[in-house]
Amino acid sequence: MAHRPTLGILGGNGWLGGAFGRALLTRGLLSPDRLAVTPSRHGDRYADWPDVVRIESPEALLDRADIVVLALRPAQFATLTLSLESHLVISLMAQVSLAELARATGATRLVRAMPNAAAEIGRSYTPWVADTAVNADERCLVGDLLAACGPVDEVGDEHQLDYLTALTGSGPAFPALLAASLIEHALDQGLPEALARRAVVESLAGSLALIRQTDTGPGAIVDRFLAYGGVTTLGLESMVDHGFRDAVKEGVGAAHRGALEGRPSSG
Repeated sequence: MAHRPTLGILGGNGWLGGAFGRALLTRGLLSPDRLAVTPSRHGDRYADWPDVVRIESPEALLDRADIVVLALRPAQFATLTLSLESHLVISLMAQVSLAELARATGATRLVRAMPNAAAEIGRSYTPWVADTAVNADERCLVGDLLAACGPVDEVGDEHQLDYLTALTGSGPAFPALLAASLIEHALDQGLPEALARRAVVESLAGSLALIRQTDTGPGAIVDRFLAYGGVTTLGLESMVDHGFRDAVKEGVGAAHRGALEGRPSSG
């Protein structure tokens, strides 16, 4: 391994694989000559790092790397024939379980992780889980690599990761829906678009910062405003009465079912 990259990303020029690879390079966790990526029809995401190794075939990439990151869509993964017995494997794919990864690749040192879209700006929350064959040193390495994209947690079991795939893997999509709805309402009231967007985005950013600094949690903030009896109370009460909480739970539940799609039942 002395003169070749130690990490290869299948799908390394895709959106998530590219975000992960660039984060590793930007934070100095990997030198460009120790990273190999497969190409994409969407272009080269490593223009600032000409020494990154671009490899045309998955098989050639596997020959150059001892750590392999799978940043593919599940449907893409299903079409590949991979032999990964000698590799530490980090999967960034939803829906593909550790057992399925082992059957398809022969790998025993397996990790599943679920970054979200904020990986692109280094602010993803990334839960991950490792198979029992992954040793303590490898777990430490995996945690360091994933932390290039933001905060990480090693979770207790794969069931927790499947749920977090829905809850946090959806990333900014859920709050973006709230933001888009608020902006749409503001536009309906005649606000200029630029003002509506700034008002909503800055308010949400400030609210999240406040939530992060509040020890009692977001529920306590909601309860405080519900008890206050002001304008905000009227808005919250109407949202609750119109099923806001139930809609959120149904949405996360639907995403969770999608994360388990095609998986054998544990019951």
